[in-house]
Amino acid sequence: MMQAAAAERLECYLGTWDVKRRIIDRLNATVITFEGQALVTPVQFGEHGDTTSDYATLRSSRTYRLASEAECLTVSFPDLSEFIRIGDGASQRVDHQCGSDLYRGRLFFRGPDAWAEMWHVRGPRKHYVSLAHYWRV
Repeated sequence: MMQAAAAERLECYLGTWDVKRRIIDRLNATVITFEGQALVTPVQFGEHGDTTSDYATLRSSRTYRLASEAECLTVSFPDLSEFIRIGDGASQRVDHQCGSDLYRGRLFFRGPDAWAEMWHVRGPRKHYVSLAHYWRV
């Protein structure tokens, strides 16, 4: 039953999404924004768009692999190392230790046409908060 729930969650979010992200970089006292689109397929999540800081606007992208597991949806980096696991709750906490950096996240699934993610990231050279909103195109 849980595998069906994870597969249904993934199927619900297939398609193209507008995304806006705001990053508050506490180490450098700057605000960075990202605006673009995300594409969710049965096996991949990809984003592309523009990242803007006080100094420049750069074209940027990121890609994750997706897999429906028995109890969750596994999100992995392109090299297939695991990033996070997404369960079936409307609001979820997720953590990822990346070397000496700790990523603590919250995922908010608001229905079939919107979701949000928030990250608190701390490490020797990182200290930021990120909030992203996704809306179905």
